[in-house]
Amino acid sequence: MTRYRASFYRVPESPLARFGLALLGVALLAVSFFVGLVFLAVAAGLAILGSIALSIRSWWLGRRGGTRPDDDLVEVEYRIVDRQRDD
Repeated sequence: MTRYRASFYRVPESPLARFGLALLGVALLAVSFFVGLVFLAVAAGLAILGSIALSIRSWWLGRRGGTRPDDDLVEVEYRIVDRQRDD
């Protein structure tokens, strides 16, 4: 059975190639960071627009008289139970 000790990736021996790979890695990280910032800005903008739309909707329904405090009234019947008297 043959055992492979060599890794799949070998670091280049040339200092210029090492510098190029390091520069490529830093550029990739920078691009990823800015793409993430763009997605975050879009998500924040959508959240702000949604909250504005919900605020306008609730203001519009309140102005038209869509909900009244009397509509929240619930009538119930109840009986008071005295434990000492029931024993």
